Amino acid sequence: MQKLSIDSSRESILNAALMGVEFEFYSNIDLEATKKSLAQLLDRKIRLEDKAHSDFQPSDEEFKMEPDMSGGKGLIELVTGPIPYRNARIVVIKMLKWISENGYTNDRASIHINLSFDKQYLEDKDLVSKMNVLKFILEFDEQQVYKFFPNREKSAYAKSIKWIMPKWEAFHFDANQIASNNFKFADTKYYGINFSKKEKNYLEFRYLGGDDYEKKSDDILYLTERFLMQMWKSCNDPRFTTENKIELQKILNKNKPVFDMLRDYTKVSEHWPNIKILADLQEDPRIIRVHWDRFKMRVMDLIVNGSMEAGIINYDSDYGAVQVKDGKFPTVYLLENFEFIDCELAGNLTNCSFYNCKVTGSAIMLCSLYQGTEIKDSKVESSYTHGSCELTNCYVAGRDTMFKGKMIGGIFREGFRSKDARFEETEIVVSKKIN
Repeated sequence: MQKLSIDSSRESILNAALMGVEFEFYSNIDLEATKKSLAQLLDRKIRLEDKAHSDFQPSDEEFKMEPDMSGGKGLIELVTGPIPYRNARIVVIKMLKWISENGYTNDRASIHINLSFDKQYLEDKDLVSKMNVLKFILEFDEQQVYKFFPNREKSAYAKSIKWIMPKWEAFHFDANQIASNNFKFADTKYYGINFSKKEKNYLEFRYLGGDDYEKKSDDILYLTERFLMQMWKSCNDPRFTTENKIELQKILNKNKPVFDMLRDYTKVSEHWPNIKILADLQEDPRIIRVHWDRFKMRVMDLIVNGSMEAGIINYDSDYGAVQVKDGKFPTVYLLENFEFIDCELAGNLTNCSFYNCKVTGSAIMLCSLYQGTEIKDSKVESSYTHGSCELTNCYVAGRDTMFKGKMIGGIFREGFRSKDARFEETEIVVSKKIN
């Protein structure tokens, strides 16, 4: 078998490609009927799991289907194993047609594309894992993705990869001396491309999806081919071109307000006039400057990963805690270890405390909910919910869940619930009552 080279033709590269797909969708028929119908359509065994992110690894011959409550009650995910690209295209076409005829999608459903290359065609078996990620980011045409899927540009689950920051405040840009280890860039699964999968020799593309994505079969396949061709190019040519250097300078210039803010806290009000900075609940510049180095990265996190538009950020020096009041967070990519008071949020939140907040369309993990906090259309996992709080159309899970509040609709998958907990039209799967 002839091995691929850097000059291999498009046809050769596509023939060597492997593609796995994760389809999120809603079905108009029950799970068993959906499984049976899809197994017949796709000519594959389909294993039905009882919870999301199960341990079973699908293959070319056996897929899995499981509930995915990130999109509320009823969202299903069908996950394939890696399939030769030519065959995977047929699976995509058939699956999207089935969804159009038997189900639907909305703005909380997506289709994830996992791409790699068959090792038998490669001289270097670990080709993707050795990819220069910074070069890939600089060359990736993200605007073309948004041209076909404009509503995904602000998705909390597919943050733009065009975010690059120097690692050091004393950084000076030199186009002739570009090194990846001088920069911070996409490093979590919530970006449009999940580069953490690189260590397993593939990339996960998370950009695509949204309302009626099943009607965009041609667009999805066109973009997938573009993704594959750029992967091959970036894997085989790690050198930074003149165009790469220009793109890097452009991104750094765009992020200059963030860089300036890290050096001088007064730049926050200059660039984000609706955000106020306090230290120990005081506006005194002398006090804030004393503590700024201790919490400036946390402020950057709120702005960059939380898309914070307005509110008050306070640093509590006694506890080293960062608190936010009256905050507006329309798209939270990922925030951890904050206290939110009277805030409005949507996105991915971990190990946070909420007081009288309104949270919608979110994935909440290891959090505490207090003082009348309202959660809607969200997944709440391994969290504490006070009796004053209300959850509507949510999915509650986690064996260490402690629930004392009120649920309207949704699914209580597992956890502890107090004798005073209230449920209205909620499906309770596994629970243990406590006093």
